[in-house]
Formats: sequence, C-alpha cells, structure tokens
Amino acid sequence: MSSSTSCATGSTASASAAGGSDSAMARSANPENRDRIVRTTRDLIRRNGVPGTTMLEVVKASGGSRGSLYHYFPGGRTEMVADAVRSAIDEYTAGIEYLATLPSVDAIPLMVEFWRAEAEASDYTAGCPIAAAALGGTSEPIPRQLAGDAFATWTDTLTRMLTNDGVPDERARPLATLALAAIEGAVILSLARKSSEPMELVATQLVSLVEAARA
Repeated sequence: MSSSTSCATGSTASASAAGGSDSAMARSANPENRDRIVRTTRDLIRRNGVPGTTMLEVVKASGGSRGSLYHYFPGGRTEMVADAVRSAIDEYTAGIEYLATLPSVDAIPLMVEFWRAEAEASDYTAGCPIAAAALGGTSEPIPRQLAGDAFATWTDTLTRMLTNDGVPDERARPLATLALAAIEGAVILSLARKSSEPMELVATQLVSLVEAARA
C-alpha cells in the first residue's frame, strides 16, 4: 500500500462543467507540479480535514501560487480536493487488493500496520484521508460520496478475502464490515491518544475473530 491507497469513480458535475478541455490540458502540462499539489492537498486533508483544506493552505504548503492552482484545477478547490481524495483512494485500494491475496490472518495485521506507520510518521497528527473525506459533512458532498464508494469497495474486497479463506458466506460480510470499522476507529483513537496501542489491540482481536469464524 505505498504511503497512502484509494476508490472510485465519479467526477463532479461542477468540476466537469468548469474544467472541460481546460482541465484535460492542465493534466497534461507539467504533471509533476500537478502531482505535487495533489499530494500536498492529500496531506492537508489528513491533518485538517476537508473543510480545513483551503486554497490558501495548499498554496502555502506546496510553494506554488494561487494562479497555478487554477491552472491545474480549472474547477477550483472542488476539483482539487476531489482529485486529491481520488488519488488517496486509488493508492489505498491497490494496497488493500494486494493484501487481500494473502491469508486473512496475515493480511489484517499488515493493513493495520500500514495505518499505524502512517500515523506514527506524522507524530499522530494525520489520519486516513478517506475517513477525513467521509467526515467532511454535507457541505462537502463530493469527497463524502467518494469515501462512501471507497469503503463499499474495500468491504467487498475484505469479504472476498474472508470467503476465500474459509469464512462462511453469511459471516464474511459482517466480519469485513466490522474489520474496516474497527481499523478506522482505532486510527482515530490512536491519534487522540498519540499511541499505537488501539491499533495493535484491534489487529490482535480481529485475527482472533477470523480464526473463530473459520473454525
């Protein structure tokens, strides 16, 4: 799962209308600069949430200019934030799909370890960008929808992993939902407590639940 993974579909109607061919042109010009802005936006979302990620904050953190942001993101902040969330979803999703090819008792601790390492590297100041997108509120509907789609995809992936690993069909989806909710919740507890203990406990308990479900 490299340093961050993510889902799904969905361009925003507003971004598409504002972007059009200008957006396509911006994507092809200086992709390194655009990628830097996307990574900066992702990091700010992890730390400040979606509502706290403003154009001004991105300009300051990326070292660019407000004009350059509108050059690469003709749809403005809406397009920039949506692309940052999609980028995170793509990366996280790729990692989860890879780990799901492993035995579930190995995959789950590795998933938790990924989130633990990210939280620890930020000194417990930055969480999961997809969870942050989900918590953006009704004023940020596009990131929220993208996050919902991502969580649905991850639940499907974990369900398939558990089923392939011998967990009965009727137990696989509830257990996958529980695992995802427990991991994301443990990340929040770890940030609040500035400790990896909640994530470590969740990893241990989830493995026990999987082993019991396969018995």
